[in-house]
Amino acid sequence: MATSSFVEDGFERLFAALEPQIRLEVETEYTERLTNASWFLRWRLRRELEREIERRVRSQASPLSLF
Repeated sequence: MATSSFVEDGFERLFAALEPQIRLEVETEYTERLTNASWFLRWRLRRELEREIERRVRSQASPLSLF
């Protein structure tokens, strides 16, 4: 019997595995900007931070990955 390389919720599994370390790195990079920002800018920076985390997780995935 042939096995499939597909896994259910593949991206979610990848994200769960890589997200804690990447989040720590990105939050460290954004700390000063967040500290000195107004509430509106903090809101925008938080959205940017989340996008950056997802971008970095996706960049860790193999180009051959199928989710």
